Amino acid sequence: MTELRSSRFHIPVAVSTFAGFLGAGVFDALLVLVRGHQARLFETLALSVGLYGSAGLLGAALLGWATATLFGAIPGGWGALREDEALDARACGLLLAGVAAGLVLALGAGLGYGGFVASMSSRTLATIASAGLALVFVVPAALVLLATWQVLGRLAQRLLPRPTRLGRTGFVAVILAGTGLLAFVFALSRADWRVLDLGPFGAAAVVLVLGIAHGLFWHHSTTGRRLLEKSPTRLIRPAIALMVVALLVAGSRIRETSPTYAAVGEGGLGLKFALKLARRAADRDGDGYSALFGGGDCDDSRADVYPGAEDIPGDGIDQNCEGGDAPLVAEAESEAEPSPAEGNTAPKPIPSKAGKFTGNILIIAIDATRADRLGVAGYGRPLGKSLTPNLDALARRGAYFRRVWAQAPNTPRSFPSFVTSRYPSEIAWQKRSLNYSPILPSNRTFFEPLAGAGMRPIGIFSHFYFTADRGISKGFAEWSDDGAKTIADSNKDIAAPRIVPRVIERLKKAAKTGERFVLWTHLFEPHSSYMSHAEFPTTLSGVQGLAEKYDYEIAYDDLWIGKILKTLDDTKLADNTAVIVFGDHGEAWGEHKVYFHGQNLTEEQLRVPLIIAVPRRTPVISDDEAGLIDVGPTLLDLIGVPAQANLHGRSLLPIIDGSPLPPRPIFSELLPSTATPDHEVAIVDRGKKLVHKVSERRFELFDLGADPKQMKNLADDTGHKALLDELRAKLMAFEEHRQERAQSR
Repeated sequence: MTELRSSRFHIPVAVSTFAGFLGAGVFDALLVLVRGHQARLFETLALSVGLYGSAGLLGAALLGWATATLFGAIPGGWGALREDEALDARACGLLLAGVAAGLVLALGAGLGYGGFVASMSSRTLATIASAGLALVFVVPAALVLLATWQVLGRLAQRLLPRPTRLGRTGFVAVILAGTGLLAFVFALSRADWRVLDLGPFGAAAVVLVLGIAHGLFWHHSTTGRRLLEKSPTRLIRPAIALMVVALLVAGSRIRETSPTYAAVGEGGLGLKFALKLARRAADRDGDGYSALFGGGDCDDSRADVYPGAEDIPGDGIDQNCEGGDAPLVAEAESEAEPSPAEGNTAPKPIPSKAGKFTGNILIIAIDATRADRLGVAGYGRPLGKSLTPNLDALARRGAYFRRVWAQAPNTPRSFPSFVTSRYPSEIAWQKRSLNYSPILPSNRTFFEPLAGAGMRPIGIFSHFYFTADRGISKGFAEWSDDGAKTIADSNKDIAAPRIVPRVIERLKKAAKTGERFVLWTHLFEPHSSYMSHAEFPTTLSGVQGLAEKYDYEIAYDDLWIGKILKTLDDTKLADNTAVIVFGDHGEAWGEHKVYFHGQNLTEEQLRVPLIIAVPRRTPVISDDEAGLIDVGPTLLDLIGVPAQANLHGRSLLPIIDGSPLPPRPIFSELLPSTATPDHEVAIVDRGKKLVHKVSERRFELFDLGADPKQMKNLADDTGHKALLDELRAKLMAFEEHRQERAQSR
């Protein structure tokens, strides 16, 4: 088998790199066409081949240049390394010294980042500081390189084998590549891989395999080399490159309403990631959205105009690119009376049948708890054995709400929404883009009027999120977060055994003093990573094993809630204490190809249990649509406090007292943050659900009555156009009047 000359090696490297990308693009397009819904053939090929092929052209140029530079720096090329042992030793020493210098640079940058860059609230300053760190540590890295390359070369010559075909330098390069791959796999094993989008890694693997296969066939096989010699490569290669550019241009012009974009998300491997990169590269005004590749930016010369922007009503500018300026509130109200959630005034309460409640309130939040995991919801593990006997008993003697949605799919958005009775976009955040942003003092919580009515607000927690500086402690007379772990440690924490005894102790004290209280506590166990408990031994493995551990975390918390409820009975507080239990958000188990929570507004991430058990009230099972923002107004109504204009939920007390409430929309939001860059808004109205995927510029429509798991998108069904238009109008009214509602804090 003849061998390629080292001086020409960069050409086949570049060509095979391009071929690998192009082949991966065709492969990804086929996946989209097979697995995606309503993907259009030409549009799919234009996007996939255009984006992958363009990446291939860039990768070919860079790798070809790098290869030519590398071999050009070696006298005599790669063949000389195998023939000249001394030259091979020097090259090997330089390679090892370069790795050592890189480690010094990485260590210095890592220490600097952990020391002060990570704590910076300004992304611009953090970027500048990171660049400065790299420049600072270039000097010691260069010194390490100069000081060690000769020593390492001599050591390599003495200690390392020298294979005939690779040489010592090639052998070390292979070892380093394998070590890097193992390190990458180890890093993935330390993370919850189910949270990661592994599609781009799969696409990279396809590129690598096809690129190597191309090189081996065309340049290292007799048949391939013979065909290559007969092929008019000088004509074929430019023609393919021009085809890629033409497809890229065509793909960039595909309208944002095309169903192909949705199909890419459903069936693609790395194409969704490639689209994000393309949109970012084509974003001329830096607002995060592009006018090309379906990015939806209706004015790419203005940074204040982009999908999801605050649309200022009546200014003549369509800031959120939804097809027109938002009307003024007065104009909107003249056409149709807004629901309580849409307006900026307090909803008028419906009179309750029973009198004012004069007792205490106990609120128990359970993290990441799905509505369908309660025994009263029909769930069991094993089938027929409830995980939650204590909560089931509470639900049977109180008001059990079966159709309740959280206003956000993650804790740092859901709890601020709960305490303020406002949607996440209506809250004044210190910095909304942060994953755990505190809320500003200008926000008012429903615990403040409870305190004004003579109740003593008490918060007992032990979790990193519940520090007083988050802002959600406003209005509390007592707030403790003793024993809280760090963010990393909290995921493997078992906190209930240290929280519940403090709750019990405080309840016993209140029983002795006779003080009137509202006590809020939070149990974290069902949040990943899920821990095992002796009371609930697990038997399964893999994803099923994780789901089993999740279920038993809920059962474990139910045990501890049982201890709290028993304390109420023992102290006689049960006769005069209303108990509220809810989940702050749900948990996904692959229903929509994601796990855990915080990624989107699917039912499994939003539907939560809600139990409100008030002494001497008749038990009720309600299928009325409700939100967690309704809890605060309900409790205020329960004790007789007038409706508060700053609260945007409504009282559920009439339902508790046996009277129906008129339907009204429930909204939920996934706001962009450092942890979740996507932006989504959803509305649930009379069993129908519309999700506005703002970042992806599309809508999804679901009939939750016929499709409770939100699996069949009806947005492209012409038979549901009227329903789509109706819900879209309501959702746009909600999105476009966020500023007015926010001003009513």
